[in-house]
Amino acid sequence: MKKHFLLGLLLVFFLSGNAQYNFKKEDELKHHQISFNGSTSIWGLLFKLNGNINLKTDTFNYRGYSNPAIQLGYEYYFNKDMSLGIIGSTQNMGMKVDYMVFKNPNEITRRFNDMNINIRRRYIGLKFNYHFINNTKNDLYLGVRFGGVFWKISPSITDTDLDNKLNANFPGTVFPALAVGYKYKIKERLGIGVELSLGIPQLFSYGVDYRF
Repeated sequence: MKKHFLLGLLLVFFLSGNAQYNFKKEDELKHHQISFNGSTSIWGLLFKLNGNINLKTDTFNYRGYSNPAIQLGYEYYFNKDMSLGIIGSTQNMGMKVDYMVFKNPNEITRRFNDMNINIRRRYIGLKFNYHFINNTKNDLYLGVRFGGVFWKISPSITDTDLDNKLNANFPGTVFPALAVGYKYKIKERLGIGVELSLGIPQLFSYGVDYRF
């Protein structure tokens, strides 16, 4: 997925390297923008690690894996300085578990061996951006997001105690986030961009956008 995405960006650069803007007016504004991004999250980095956890009655040995989060967003530009939008993302992660030992609410010790835990992390939220620079080539902005993360956990073994244990460790979260981003407008309607953020749903994102 990541390789295909990078190849797509290179193709965009190649096809539009000599393209010039064809604005009728220098200050023409496109009010709508859709974006498609890949991103890196804290959880995605953590799930790439392997671990051996010993905490009270819990013992857990695993090998983690994760894919980049995929995001789709829409923004409405009130003017060149302010925009409001919605963003949704999904990310697949998981663990290959050698063994997991814990006590259930009845103080009975449960042990599970050689299983997979597939995890899907979804985010939906609103974003408000203030654009310090927004001209025919560049868009530099500071943003605020507010949304929630929702987890879907699917172990390869069906067991009520196991489901209760895993769901208790991955609650949904709602928290604001700050972001700073930059978009380069390759053509009048097409651009590429990057964004750094503090908070959910990601640390760093990269992608393409289309304005109309």
